[in-house]
Amino acid sequence: MVLEPEYKIESFSRRCHRCGRVFAVGDEYYSAVVETNEENRLARCDFCPGCWEPDPQGYFSFWKTRVPEPEPRPSHGPRLIDFERLMQLFERLEDKEDEQNLRFRYVLALVLMRKRRLRLISPRRLTGRRGEMLTLREVGSDRQCRVANPGLADEEIRSVTDRLREILDMPERWEETEENEAEQEGV
Repeated sequence: MVLEPEYKIESFSRRCHRCGRVFAVGDEYYSAVVETNEENRLARCDFCPGCWEPDPQGYFSFWKTRVPEPEPRPSHGPRLIDFERLMQLFERLEDKEDEQNLRFRYVLALVLMRKRRLRLISPRRLTGRRGEMLTLREVGSDRQCRVANPGLADEEIRSVTDRLREILDMPERWEETEENEAEQEGV
């Protein structure tokens, strides 16, 4: 079995091969692929319309195209999380007893513990209900609070976390924010 050679071709050079003119967005240009003396090597040459000389005998392939609009750049990392805003939301949910708010507050507490804004003092198993009651302390103060752990499955936690992310317009992963915070703190 004979394998066909694999050719390597350079990408768009953004300048005319002959006169050196740099192409701007929207400019038309011609590209030609020519065989070289090197084995398994093809070269790409880009030409402005003024320098283009069609030579079907000398080109392996050629085409006419335009310089495309640049792709929008992705944002420079995730946005920072406003932990004061998260703490305010956490405090406002303290007196809410409906199941949805209990779940939401619990996941918010997990996020705040992970971010070292809240510290677990003690967990206490609830009798007659599933879950437990967590006693937490706000880092940097003596203020304590309680959070019911409703015994959520991993899928339920992900669902509530997704909802929290939507509400706060947060990055896709909390880990991205941790990396960004570490960079800004010079760690």
